[in-house]
Amino acid sequence: MRIVIVLHGSRDPDYLSSVESFAKNVGVSYAFTSYSEPSINNVIGDIYIPLFIGYGKDYERAVAITGFETPPMLEWPYVRDFLLSLGPGLYVFHGENDPRFIDSVSKLSIQDIVFLKIEPMLEDYLINHCPGKVIPVVFTQGVIYKEISTVVRKSCSNTEVLKPLFELQEFITYFRNLLPWLLQNTRRVR
Repeated sequence: MRIVIVLHGSRDPDYLSSVESFAKNVGVSYAFTSYSEPSINNVIGDIYIPLFIGYGKDYERAVAITGFETPPMLEWPYVRDFLLSLGPGLYVFHGENDPRFIDSVSKLSIQDIVFLKIEPMLEDYLINHCPGKVIPVVFTQGVIYKEISTVVRKSCSNTEVLKPLFELQEFITYFRNLLPWLLQNTRRVR
């Protein structure tokens, strides 16, 4: 069975390299909905897994394009335990005003969470606090990860910024172990 993970895409070469390396490590193909090649239209698979942190317009677009729906990462089994295994630290999400995204983040019941683009914002948090570690809850290198790193380094130069999830062996293992569940919980929507 040819499994294709589907991501948003980016022109950033670090993003593309991050996705390519992750896909190779977990034994799947990959495609993008925007900005990057290979485009979803150019990758043939038996099942397409839209791979997003949470609900939002990019997730909805990937589902519409592929005709497959998979719960985003914030809805995966044991995701809270996985994230907490990376801490203690400040967890940083990109941020989406979709109510389902906000609900998924609050269900994590993790105290130290901020966002890059919505309230409570990373930049505001760092005015008064410099955590020992920042955990970017993003899959790849690229624009969002780099922006999180820049904001942290500008305010808290001694704070450790973890690598993105695709580059953490812990996430690669978590994903491999979860792949059967993802396949069972991916459904056609057309």
